[in-house]
Amino acid sequence: VAENAMKFGPIHPEPDRYDFTGADAVVEAGEANGQLVRGHTLVWHQQLPAWLAGADLTRDEAIAILRDHITTVVGRYRGRVAQWDVVNEALPDAGAGLRDTPWLRWIGPDYLDLAFQFAHEADPDALLFYNDYDPANTGEKSDRILGLVAAMQARGVPIHGVGMQF
Repeated sequence: VAENAMKFGPIHPEPDRYDFTGADAVVEAGEANGQLVRGHTLVWHQQLPAWLAGADLTRDEAIAILRDHITTVVGRYRGRVAQWDVVNEALPDAGAGLRDTPWLRWIGPDYLDLAFQFAHEADPDALLFYNDYDPANTGEKSDRILGLVAAMQARGVPIHGVGMQF
C-alpha cells in the first residue's frame, strides 16, 4: 500500500503539477519484488493540497478537478497498480449520511459514484475499493458501510470491495 505517496496533496501539489516521485518508488519496489500494489487513496477529505483545500469551487469545476486527478494518477499506473482505494472515509463515525467534506460540499453525494466511474475508465482492469477505518468497532458503522456499498452496486457503480483499517 502506498501509504502517503499517492494521496492528493503529495502527488498533486499544484493545480497543473503532479509529483510522482514517491508513488513511482512504491510501484517500482512492488514490481521489483513481485508484490501486488494497492493505490491509496484517490479521494479523501484530508491531505488535500493548499490550492484545493481552501478553494471555492462550482460543482462543474470540482468535477473537472476530480476527473483530471483520478484520470492522471490511475492512468499513469494502468496495469501496474492492481487495486485502488478510490474513496476513503466518506462516512462519519456516527450518525446517518455522508461525512461533511469539501468533495460533498462542492459536488454533492454523487462524488463517490463519479470517483469510481473515473477510476474505472482510467483502468478497467483495476479492482476498486471503498476504504474506511474502525468498521468492526460498532455494528452500526459496519452496517452503514455495507449499505453505502450495496446502494452503489445497485446503481451500477464499478466497486469491487471494502478496505478496512483496524
